[in-house]
Amino acid sequence: MIIREIQHYIYHSQVIKRRISLIPKILSGYAKTLILNRPVLRTVEFALLAECNSKCIMCYASRMKRQNDSYLTVKEYETIWKQASHLGAFSVILSGGEPTLRKDLFDILAVMDPRNTIFALVTNSLNLDKDYLIDLKRAGVETIHLSLDSTDSQSNDRIRGADGHFNKVMETIDEAKRQGFSVYLSTVIMHNGLKKMDEMVQYAAENDIGIVFSLACVSGNWTNEHDVLLTPEEWRRVQQYMQQNPHVRSDWTINFSMRQECPGGREKLSISCYGDVMGCGMNYISFGNVRYEPLETIWKRMRNFPAFKKRSRDCLIGSDLNYIEKYIKPLSGMTVPVRIDCHPTNPIPLKDLDTTC
Repeated sequence: MIIREIQHYIYHSQVIKRRISLIPKILSGYAKTLILNRPVLRTVEFALLAECNSKCIMCYASRMKRQNDSYLTVKEYETIWKQASHLGAFSVILSGGEPTLRKDLFDILAVMDPRNTIFALVTNSLNLDKDYLIDLKRAGVETIHLSLDSTDSQSNDRIRGADGHFNKVMETIDEAKRQGFSVYLSTVIMHNGLKKMDEMVQYAAENDIGIVFSLACVSGNWTNEHDVLLTPEEWRRVQQYMQQNPHVRSDWTINFSMRQECPGGREKLSISCYGDVMGCGMNYISFGNVRYEPLETIWKRMRNFPAFKKRSRDCLIGSDLNYIEKYIKPLSGMTVPVRIDCHPTNPIPLKDLDTTC
């Protein structure tokens, strides 16, 4: 298992060659986790907005839109990232909605210490052209995650709800590789979709790019689509893929703990466009808001949440049926995220999570 972790680390950390200054911080994260058994934050995913210029059938962002609230400002992102970096974080994932719709995207990048931060942009590629990619590279982005859900253009465009999406992704792959980006495909794995997974993995390997798995979950437009969830046997198959193919990546495969486990709430956090802090962008349970509390306070609270504390080998929102039944299904029809103490069926008072870890 450790050998496989090292293989994954080598493949997915090529970008560190361009961020040599981060090596001591990364090694410190491993040492504190493996030797001292101390929690270290690694990655923060920022969902910059809820809007998008495609209409994916599974869209997980649209239900997060609030009518009477404002998005986090550039200054707020600067403050949040300083706090996260102090807790050990060195990696930022920028998502949405579609992050390139933020007119101040480059201002946000500029205040997150780009020389000492690894940035990954998750995008549908529709707004990307050569000049935009050049600007992203200059701003410090080294990794591009392009949404793609089929090697068949018509099937992909139907899933992603945008005519021409497949062709645009193909163009972007070529241009991004020419400009030296690390390129990944971001694909959703669902029930009865393992044949598609085989095809996507083969395509990525043949084109020397990485691939990121996201498990289908009963969130967003699929709130009531319970038949999209993987079966236990399918989940085991997906895990085998991640272990056997270094170019396949997910949240579970690269951890300071050197274990295959969900990092949500411990090594990784997701922060909504309004400042709500969650374990990941599709796990619609929040534990506080960085506009009103320090990130460290919220992070400590999350580490006491029983589902995060148990260090699950399963994806909580994609394959842990107990978690899905208890925490995710009750949110059907609600504006999300929902703070844990306001959960409709299984609330936990914040004071009960504020005890010392």
